[in-house]
Amino acid sequence: MTAPNLYSSTDTGPRGLSAGVGPAPSPLLLPKSARKRDEHIHRRPDQPRPLPGVSTPPKGKDTPASAVADQDQPAQPQTGNAIATTAQNRLLPVQWAPPPGSLILVGRARGGIGATSFAVNLAIELCSKRATGRSRDRKKVALVDFDVQFGTVANSLDLTDRGGLVDLLRLPRHPDAQAVRNALLTHNSGLRVLAAPANPIPLDALDAPRVAAILDALMADNDTVIIDMPPALMRWIEPLLARAERMLVVTNLAVTSVTSARRMLNILREDAPNLTIETVVSRESKPILQGKLHRQAAETIGAPLSYWLPEDARNARLALDRGEPMVTFAPRSSWSRAVRRAAQTIHKSAARQQLQR
Repeated sequence: MTAPNLYSSTDTGPRGLSAGVGPAPSPLLLPKSARKRDEHIHRRPDQPRPLPGVSTPPKGKDTPASAVADQDQPAQPQTGNAIATTAQNRLLPVQWAPPPGSLILVGRARGGIGATSFAVNLAIELCSKRATGRSRDRKKVALVDFDVQFGTVANSLDLTDRGGLVDLLRLPRHPDAQAVRNALLTHNSGLRVLAAPANPIPLDALDAPRVAAILDALMADNDTVIIDMPPALMRWIEPLLARAERMLVVTNLAVTSVTSARRMLNILREDAPNLTIETVVSRESKPILQGKLHRQAAETIGAPLSYWLPEDARNARLALDRGEPMVTFAPRSSWSRAVRRAAQTIHKSAARQQLQR
């Protein structure tokens, strides 16, 4: 049965109205926007939604069959080699890049030879204006006491440890920059100090990844970081050797001290063969000409005798009792002048190395 034509002129209107009354209604036409919405509503579920501004070629006689098949079939997810290739292109080689700050290690041939006093006063001089030779320049310097059992850096500067290093060790993950900043103590000279714990802790409480995170945070925030090395050789000192630019070994010219320095440096050179090592001769004035004993000591240690710290036991003891650095307690003493010259030489050498990067 054929459906009646609702808009025919011969058909009767609703409820007995004659066809001749009123004009015949025109066919219903949808606007373009409505037709587009209608097309999206009535498209097949497997048909991808057309992108705006991209026209889809109609399926006609001139359209290749392969193009029509590609349009009808949904996009297949990448599998196998395609995903591997995409992931390989996305991954970039990750390499450790050194932060802008420089790292200086201060080691000792044996205990009680003045290595901590040299590290403290060297750090004070490097953050002062005298080291740069310019009145407006003041470097940011951090000093770390990694002698976690019997370190005396905080006592030498009259600082009280707040447990900063212990807090970093208690973190469930590696410390970030803000955690390291919170653990630092600030001296009135501007020096930032990461002090050793007030109560001794095991040497193996530290681990290499945590030490590396602490160093990277300090080197990113400071121009120079000085490390007072532990008296023992631990596995977690590897990040120190990998990041350090130079190492200063404090010793005297006694046979036992020279032998201990040689043993220590032989082990360190295996992990850091390119590390610049210099010797600081403690409790002896610099000679005008180095004699046979000096040449033999330098040859045995395997590092030049670069810096000399004359004997000044009286001022050194008074400065320690007051908790004041020697370079501020007795700035005109021969010992303080020797540390000042060493700081200026190290600053100039570090500036040349930064220009060569």
